[in-house]
Amino acid sequence: MSVFRNVSNLFKKLGDVYVSYCERIGSIISPF
Repeated sequence: MSVFRNVSNLFKKLGDVYVSYCERIGSIISPF
């Protein structure tokens, strides 16, 4: 169960990084 928790935390961290990266690229590409 701890392995699953670590994997879920890793995916959540990657998701946050992915969202922030997409927001940064989106702000550069489009004004909104």
